[in-house]
Amino acid sequence: MAAWEELRNELGVALNEADLLGFEVDPARRIATATFRVLTLPAEGPPPADRRVQMLFRPVGRVAASLRNGFWNDEAAEVVPFSLDELLGVVESFRGYPIYGWEFFDIHDRELARWGNRRSLDWRSGRDGLSRSICVFQCSNGGPARHLDLCVWFDALEVRRPNGSAIALEEFAAGGRRWWNAMFAGDKRTEGHGIFPGR
Repeated sequence: MAAWEELRNELGVALNEADLLGFEVDPARRIATATFRVLTLPAEGPPPADRRVQMLFRPVGRVAASLRNGFWNDEAAEVVPFSLDELLGVVESFRGYPIYGWEFFDIHDRELARWGNRRSLDWRSGRDGLSRSICVFQCSNGGPARHLDLCVWFDALEVRRPNGSAIALEEFAAGGRRWWNAMFAGDKRTEGHGIFPGR
């Protein structure tokens, strides 16, 4: 298995421009699950008909979030508190807005420096589950301006297909890298997503 420092960068590539469909935490089991619709290609043939994947994070040691009624850079935006069991509903309220930026893992220090003093939620559990993190966001997709920042700390990550079968992290990362390489090369299999070379 590739070293985590290398793998997390490739996982970030695989999640770039993915639609975030859901994110929830089971505090009793200390498991978090996130559902993404990703941009991926197999080594040969057409893209998958169902591009959803589920990520499982365990054990989860901390969840921090900031839900604000305003744009991401509005320092005066109202902070809206919510509980851990409301997280899924909050994420779903953004209707699958894509995440972007290429980096999503182990950037919590940078992210918390930006919004950590405006937390809606900060749940902690145990002394483990803190070795790695994923940070994602959502923006309003029509309607009044809203923004959600979310960081989840964990120790182990698993990726599954829609049928529940596991995907090796390296395989998942490779599918994302192939998609982006193909897009920059003008491969027609990447058309129809509103993403073009030079973006």
